Amino acid sequence: LKASNTHYRDEVTVMLVVNAWELALKATLRKNGKTIFYPKNRGDQYRSLTLDDCLGRVSAQNLWPAHIDGPAVVANVKALSEYRDRAIHLYNAQGLGAIIYPFLQQNVLNYRDFMLAKFNKDLADSMTWQLLPLGATAPADAVRFMRTDSNAKMVTEVRQFIEALRGYMDEAEAAGSEMSRVATIYDINMQSVKKMTSADLVVAISPTGDGQVVVRKTDPNKTHPYSMKKLLERVNDRREGRPLNTYDYQVVCWKENLKDEAKYAWKHSNAASYVWSGDAVHFLASFDDDYYDNCRAEYRERA
Repeated sequence: LKASNTHYRDEVTVMLVVNAWELALKATLRKNGKTIFYPKNRGDQYRSLTLDDCLGRVSAQNLWPAHIDGPAVVANVKALSEYRDRAIHLYNAQGLGAIIYPFLQQNVLNYRDFMLAKFNKDLADSMTWQLLPLGATAPADAVRFMRTDSNAKMVTEVRQFIEALRGYMDEAEAAGSEMSRVATIYDINMQSVKKMTSADLVVAISPTGDGQVVVRKTDPNKTHPYSMKKLLERVNDRREGRPLNTYDYQVVCWKENLKDEAKYAWKHSNAASYVWSGDAVHFLASFDDDYYDNCRAEYRERA
Protein backbone atom coordinates (compact mmCIF):
# COMPACT_ATOMS: atom_id res chain seq x y z
CA LEU A 1 0.00 0.00 0.00
CA LYS A 2 1.53 3.31 -1.08
CA ALA A 3 1.30 6.07 1.49
CA SER A 4 0.81 8.60 -1.29
CA ASN A 5 -2.22 6.77 -2.63
CA THR A 6 -4.27 5.70 0.39
CA HIS A 7 -7.80 5.91 -0.95
CA TYR A 8 -9.41 4.84 2.34
CA ARG A 9 -7.48 7.34 4.46
CA ASP A 10 -10.46 9.58 5.30
CA GLU A 11 -12.57 6.68 6.48
CA VAL A 12 -9.80 5.07 8.56
CA THR A 13 -8.91 8.39 10.18
CA VAL A 14 -12.51 9.06 11.18
CA MET A 15 -12.90 5.53 12.57
CA LEU A 16 -9.84 5.98 14.78
CA VAL A 17 -10.88 9.45 15.94
CA VAL A 18 -14.39 8.28 16.85
CA ASN A 19 -12.90 5.34 18.76
CA ALA A 20 -10.60 7.74 20.62
CA TRP A 21 -13.63 9.75 21.75
CA GLU A 22 -15.45 6.62 22.92
CA LEU A 23 -12.46 5.61 25.03
CA ALA A 24 -12.02 9.13 26.44
CA LEU A 25 -15.69 9.38 27.39
CA LYS A 26 -15.63 5.98 29.07
CA ALA A 27 -12.49 6.99 30.97
CA THR A 28 -14.32 10.14 32.11
CA LEU A 29 -17.28 8.13 33.35
CA ARG A 30 -15.01 5.67 35.21
CA LYS A 31 -13.01 8.56 36.71
CA ASN A 32 -16.28 9.89 38.15
CA GLY A 33 -17.33 6.54 39.57
CA LYS A 34 -19.91 5.75 36.85
CA THR A 35 -20.36 2.39 35.19
CA ILE A 36 -19.45 1.96 31.54
CA PHE A 37 -21.31 -1.36 31.17
CA TYR A 38 -24.91 -2.32 30.51
CA PRO A 39 -26.69 -4.60 33.01
CA LYS A 40 -26.11 -8.26 32.11
CA ASN A 41 -27.65 -11.62 32.77
CA ARG A 42 -25.75 -14.42 34.49
CA GLY A 43 -23.44 -16.16 32.03
CA ASP A 44 -23.47 -13.34 29.50
CA GLN A 45 -20.45 -11.24 28.65
CA TYR A 46 -20.26 -7.63 29.72
CA ARG A 47 -21.20 -5.09 27.04
CA SER A 48 -19.73 -1.62 27.32
CA LEU A 49 -21.71 1.50 26.44
CA THR A 50 -22.07 2.64 22.87
CA LEU A 51 -20.67 5.98 21.79
CA ASP A 52 -24.14 7.57 21.75
CA ASP A 53 -24.84 6.39 25.29
CA CYS A 54 -21.44 7.66 26.45
CA LEU A 55 -22.19 11.08 24.99
CA GLY A 56 -25.63 11.06 26.58
CA ARG A 57 -24.38 10.09 30.04
CA VAL A 58 -21.51 12.59 30.04
CA SER A 59 -24.00 15.30 29.09
CA ALA A 60 -26.70 14.18 31.55
CA GLN A 61 -24.22 14.05 34.42
CA ASN A 62 -22.71 17.43 33.49
CA LEU A 63 -19.20 16.04 33.05
CA TRP A 64 -18.12 18.32 30.20
CA PRO A 65 -15.33 20.75 31.19
CA ALA A 66 -16.73 24.18 32.07
CA HIS A 67 -15.13 25.94 29.09
CA ILE A 68 -16.26 23.36 26.52
CA ASP A 69 -19.75 23.56 25.02
CA GLY A 70 -21.05 20.00 25.44
CA PRO A 71 -23.94 20.08 22.90
CA ALA A 72 -21.62 21.48 20.23
CA VAL A 73 -19.01 18.76 20.83
CA VAL A 74 -21.77 16.13 20.77
CA ALA A 75 -22.91 17.42 17.38
CA ASN A 76 -19.34 17.30 16.10
CA VAL A 77 -18.68 13.75 17.31
CA LYS A 78 -22.03 12.50 16.00
CA ALA A 79 -21.27 13.96 12.58
CA LEU A 80 -18.06 11.94 12.42
CA SER A 81 -19.86 8.89 13.81
CA GLU A 82 -22.41 9.19 11.00
CA TYR A 83 -19.58 9.19 8.46
CA ARG A 84 -17.93 6.21 10.18
CA ASP A 85 -21.14 4.16 10.20
CA ARG A 86 -21.65 4.75 6.50
CA ALA A 87 -18.05 3.81 5.78
CA ILE A 88 -18.47 0.53 7.67
CA HIS A 89 -21.95 -0.49 6.54
CA LEU A 90 -22.65 1.40 3.34
CA TYR A 91 -20.51 3.48 1.03
CA ASN A 92 -19.28 7.03 1.28
CA ALA A 93 -19.44 8.82 -2.04
CA GLN A 94 -16.22 10.07 -3.53
CA GLY A 95 -15.47 13.63 -2.42
CA LEU A 96 -17.33 13.58 0.91
CA GLY A 97 -13.97 13.81 2.65
CA ALA A 98 -13.97 17.52 1.84
CA ILE A 99 -17.32 17.84 3.63
CA ILE A 100 -16.21 15.91 6.70
CA TYR A 101 -12.80 17.59 6.96
CA PRO A 102 -14.04 20.77 8.73
CA PHE A 103 -15.69 18.53 11.34
CA LEU A 104 -12.55 16.42 11.67
CA GLN A 105 -10.23 19.41 12.04
CA GLN A 106 -12.41 20.93 14.76
CA ASN A 107 -12.72 17.52 16.40
CA VAL A 108 -8.95 17.39 16.92
CA LEU A 109 -9.07 20.76 18.69
CA ASN A 110 -12.05 19.67 20.80
CA TYR A 111 -10.34 16.43 21.76
CA ARG A 112 -7.18 18.26 22.73
CA ASP A 113 -9.12 20.65 24.98
CA PHE A 114 -11.12 17.79 26.50
CA MET A 115 -8.10 15.62 27.31
CA LEU A 116 -6.17 18.55 28.72
CA ALA A 117 -9.06 19.53 31.01
CA LYS A 118 -9.98 16.02 32.14
CA PHE A 119 -6.66 14.17 32.22
CA ASN A 120 -3.98 16.87 31.97
CA LYS A 121 -2.70 15.35 28.74
CA ASP A 122 -1.88 17.75 25.90
CA LEU A 123 -2.30 16.33 22.42
CA ALA A 124 -0.23 19.23 21.07
CA ASP A 125 2.88 17.67 22.64
CA SER A 126 2.79 14.89 20.03
CA MET A 127 0.72 16.39 17.19
CA THR A 128 2.10 19.55 15.60
CA TRP A 129 1.80 21.35 12.27
CA GLN A 130 4.69 19.19 11.08
CA LEU A 131 1.99 16.57 10.46
CA LEU A 132 0.31 18.87 7.93
CA PRO A 133 -0.93 16.70 5.04
CA LEU A 134 0.25 17.44 1.53
CA GLY A 135 -1.76 16.93 -1.64
CA ALA A 136 -1.77 17.64 -5.36
CA THR A 137 -4.98 19.68 -5.12
CA ALA A 138 -5.84 22.71 -3.04
CA PRO A 139 -8.17 22.50 0.00
CA ALA A 140 -11.88 23.06 -0.52
CA ASP A 141 -12.89 26.67 -1.06
CA ALA A 142 -15.77 28.34 0.77
CA VAL A 143 -17.93 27.31 -2.20
CA ARG A 144 -17.02 23.85 -3.45
CA PHE A 145 -18.83 21.40 -5.75
CA MET A 146 -17.96 17.73 -5.51
CA ARG A 147 -19.34 15.35 -8.07
CA THR A 148 -20.69 12.03 -6.87
CA ASP A 149 -21.79 9.03 -8.87
CA SER A 150 -24.60 9.46 -11.35
CA ASN A 151 -26.21 6.45 -9.69
CA ALA A 152 -29.62 7.54 -8.33
CA LYS A 153 -29.23 5.45 -5.19
CA MET A 154 -25.90 7.11 -4.46
CA VAL A 155 -27.45 10.56 -4.81
CA THR A 156 -30.07 9.53 -2.23
CA GLU A 157 -27.40 8.30 0.18
CA VAL A 158 -25.46 11.54 -0.16
CA ARG A 159 -28.61 13.55 0.53
CA GLN A 160 -29.36 11.42 3.60
CA PHE A 161 -25.81 11.89 4.89
CA ILE A 162 -25.95 15.68 4.50
CA GLU A 163 -29.39 15.82 6.12
CA ALA A 164 -28.03 13.84 9.08
CA LEU A 165 -25.19 16.35 9.49
CA ARG A 166 -27.62 19.24 9.28
CA GLY A 167 -29.79 17.60 11.93
CA TYR A 168 -26.92 17.38 14.42
CA MET A 169 -25.96 20.99 13.73
CA ASP A 170 -29.55 22.20 14.01
CA GLU A 171 -29.82 20.58 17.45
CA ALA A 172 -26.68 22.37 18.58
CA GLU A 173 -27.87 25.69 17.15
CA ALA A 174 -31.26 25.30 18.82
CA ALA A 175 -29.47 24.84 22.15
CA GLY A 176 -27.61 28.11 21.59
CA SER A 177 -24.31 26.26 21.30
CA GLU A 178 -20.93 27.62 20.31
CA MET A 179 -21.03 26.55 16.64
CA SER A 180 -17.31 27.06 16.14
CA ARG A 181 -16.96 23.90 18.28
CA VAL A 182 -18.88 21.92 15.65
CA ALA A 183 -16.98 22.63 12.45
CA THR A 184 -14.45 25.15 11.23
CA ILE A 185 -13.20 25.96 7.73
CA TYR A 186 -9.59 27.11 7.39
CA ASP A 187 -8.13 29.11 4.57
CA ILE A 188 -4.85 28.23 2.88
CA ASN A 189 -2.67 30.13 5.40
CA MET A 190 -4.24 28.25 8.30
CA GLN A 191 -6.07 31.18 9.84
CA SER A 192 -9.54 30.28 11.05
CA VAL A 193 -11.79 32.43 8.90
CA LYS A 194 -15.31 31.14 9.39
CA LYS A 195 -17.43 28.55 11.09
CA MET A 196 -19.92 26.18 9.54
CA THR A 197 -23.57 25.85 10.47
CA SER A 198 -26.22 23.56 9.05
CA ALA A 199 -27.04 26.28 6.51
CA ASP A 200 -23.68 25.57 4.84
CA LEU A 201 -24.63 22.03 3.81
CA VAL A 202 -26.93 21.32 0.89
CA VAL A 203 -27.29 18.74 -1.86
CA ALA A 204 -27.96 19.76 -5.45
CA ILE A 205 -28.99 17.38 -8.22
CA SER A 206 -27.92 18.32 -11.72
CA PRO A 207 -30.30 17.95 -14.69
CA THR A 208 -28.33 14.92 -15.85
CA GLY A 209 -28.87 13.13 -12.55
CA ASP A 210 -25.36 13.58 -11.22
CA GLY A 211 -25.26 14.41 -7.52
CA GLN A 212 -23.37 17.42 -6.29
CA VAL A 213 -22.52 18.16 -2.70
CA VAL A 214 -22.25 21.88 -2.08
CA VAL A 215 -20.55 23.83 0.66
CA ARG A 216 -21.88 27.34 0.35
CA LYS A 217 -21.30 30.63 2.07
CA THR A 218 -23.22 31.17 5.28
CA ASP A 219 -26.49 33.08 5.21
CA PRO A 220 -26.35 35.46 8.21
CA ASN A 221 -30.14 35.36 8.42
CA LYS A 222 -29.78 31.72 9.46
CA THR A 223 -26.58 31.90 11.51
CA HIS A 224 -27.68 35.02 13.43
CA PRO A 225 -31.40 34.35 14.01
CA TYR A 226 -31.91 36.07 17.38
CA SER A 227 -33.19 39.57 18.05
CA MET A 228 -32.06 41.26 21.26
CA LYS A 229 -35.23 40.02 23.00
CA LYS A 230 -34.73 36.43 21.82
CA LEU A 231 -31.04 36.60 22.68
CA LEU A 232 -31.79 37.51 26.28
CA GLU A 233 -34.46 34.81 26.51
CA ARG A 234 -32.00 32.17 25.29
CA VAL A 235 -29.25 33.38 27.61
CA ASN A 236 -31.55 33.43 30.66
CA ASP A 237 -32.69 29.89 29.85
CA ARG A 238 -29.08 28.68 29.91
CA ARG A 239 -27.47 30.50 32.81
CA GLU A 240 -27.92 30.45 36.58
CA GLY A 241 -28.37 33.62 38.60
CA ARG A 242 -30.55 36.67 38.13
CA PRO A 243 -32.27 37.19 34.77
CA LEU A 244 -30.40 39.56 32.47
CA ASN A 245 -32.19 42.59 31.09
CA THR A 246 -31.65 45.13 28.34
CA TYR A 247 -29.30 47.15 30.53
CA ASP A 248 -27.06 44.11 30.99
CA TYR A 249 -27.19 43.67 27.22
CA GLN A 250 -26.15 47.27 26.71
CA VAL A 251 -23.22 47.21 29.11
CA VAL A 252 -21.78 43.87 27.96
CA CYS A 253 -21.96 44.97 24.32
CA TRP A 254 -19.94 48.01 25.37
CA LYS A 255 -17.52 46.04 27.55
CA GLU A 256 -16.76 43.28 25.03
CA ASN A 257 -17.28 45.22 21.77
CA LEU A 258 -19.67 42.46 20.78
CA LYS A 259 -21.22 44.34 17.89
CA ASP A 260 -17.82 44.39 16.18
CA GLU A 261 -17.49 40.60 16.34
CA ALA A 262 -18.97 38.95 13.26
CA LYS A 263 -19.26 35.56 14.98
CA TYR A 264 -21.66 37.12 17.50
CA ALA A 265 -23.43 40.05 15.81
CA TRP A 266 -24.64 41.01 12.34
CA LYS A 267 -26.55 43.99 11.01
CA HIS A 268 -27.68 44.65 7.49
CA SER A 269 -26.58 48.04 6.21
CA ASN A 270 -30.22 49.14 5.98
CA ALA A 271 -31.31 47.68 9.32
CA ALA A 272 -31.68 49.58 12.57
CA SER A 273 -30.71 46.82 14.99
CA TYR A 274 -28.32 43.90 15.31
CA VAL A 275 -29.16 40.21 15.26
CA TRP A 276 -27.26 37.57 17.19
CA SER A 277 -25.85 34.07 16.78
CA GLY A 278 -25.86 30.94 18.91
CA ASP A 279 -22.23 31.72 19.74
CA ALA A 280 -23.45 34.97 21.34
CA VAL A 281 -25.90 33.00 23.47
CA HIS A 282 -23.15 30.71 24.72
CA PHE A 283 -20.75 33.61 25.30
CA LEU A 284 -23.18 35.68 27.36
CA ALA A 285 -24.43 32.67 29.32
CA SER A 286 -20.87 31.79 30.38
CA PHE A 287 -20.59 34.81 32.73
CA ASP A 288 -21.84 34.89 36.30
CA ASP A 289 -23.69 37.68 38.11
CA ASP A 290 -20.46 39.19 39.49
CA TYR A 291 -19.20 39.76 35.96
CA TYR A 292 -22.37 41.60 34.94
CA ASP A 293 -22.38 43.63 38.16
CA ASN A 294 -18.78 44.70 37.48
CA CYS A 295 -19.69 45.61 33.90
CA ARG A 296 -22.52 47.79 35.19
CA ALA A 297 -20.18 49.55 37.64
CA GLU A 298 -17.58 50.22 34.94
CA TYR A 299 -20.25 51.48 32.58
CA ARG A 300 -21.59 53.91 35.18
CA GLU A 301 -18.09 55.21 35.89
CA ARG A 302 -17.53 55.77 32.17
CA ALA A 303 -20.68 57.89 32.02
